[in-house]
Amino acid sequence: MTLNRRTLLASAAAAATVPAIPLALAQLQTTIAKPARIVLGFPPGGSLDVIARLLAERLRGSYAPAVTVENRPGAGGRIAMEAVKGSEPDGSMITIGPASVAVLYPHVYKKLSYDPVRDFTPVSTVCTFQFGFTIGPMVPAEVRTPQQFAQWCKANPKDASFASAGEGTMAHFAGLLVSRALGLNMQHVAFKGGAPALQAVLGGQIAASINVLVEPLPFIKEGKLRALGVTGPARATYLPQTPTFVEQGFRDVAIEEYFAAWLAPRTPASIANGLAEQLKKAIQTKELEDAYAARAFAPSFTSPEELDRMVRSDIERWAPVVKSSGFSIDS
Repeated sequence: MTLNRRTLLASAAAAATVPAIPLALAQLQTTIAKPARIVLGFPPGGSLDVIARLLAERLRGSYAPAVTVENRPGAGGRIAMEAVKGSEPDGSMITIGPASVAVLYPHVYKKLSYDPVRDFTPVSTVCTFQFGFTIGPMVPAEVRTPQQFAQWCKANPKDASFASAGEGTMAHFAGLLVSRALGLNMQHVAFKGGAPALQAVLGGQIAASINVLVEPLPFIKEGKLRALGVTGPARATYLPQTPTFVEQGFRDVAIEEYFAAWLAPRTPASIANGLAEQLKKAIQTKELEDAYAARAFAPSFTSPEELDRMVRSDIERWAPVVKSSGFSIDS
């Protein structure tokens, strides 16, 4: 083709209509080249959803060119796990979920559709959180320690019960550990969420409740609930006056749950390590630190290998607890 003046002018005009790509974006290096999705097994608006969206903002442009959050609630988080299990091993689909979907569900569900070790590539934890065991107006005001509560329960066996956010949750089995440590056989009363469980305790219908600590915190500070102990390895910085159960002599009540990230099975180690590194950088930002503090979460990050060891160890730890409870779900 002959390049005359008309051809050159037309080519220049066409080029001018194409938006220029910023140099920084053109030179950007990401772990994967395609857009990524963080699939959550829980509805929008909860703590996990907020944290995931903040992480997505930080991963955009560093881990992948674009990172979005997709909510697929239902089945206690299993829908999201199943989606990632069946996804391509290219790092483009991530799930972030509570430890329970990996370490409790193999013992709770008789027909679990995934193996938490074989069917996923571990990446990193993103935070940890502990539980608070609280009592309300059903229990006399002078009861202030686990030992005193145990004595009251033995004197009032029909009222010896605790509430949790649901059957098969980490809180459910943490409460059973507390009950066992106190030498009790407390009845578990499951609610659909932590808030209604606390309302039952505040209303005097149930003696106690075990919750993610951020949930009862305002009521504890207002004096409406009494915290008998926290389940973490150390006292919570936002509730320093409440001792841990371990401090009070109950060594078996040392429980922290965590949110963690997983990828599809057979995802290359380079991608998993790249995502873990970018998550670590995101978690260390001021924005994430503030979001964690508002929810009583503690920042946490691990290597893929460390998360794999944690999951395997926790699966073994919870097996006898779940089995001894006799609790299981058929579907």
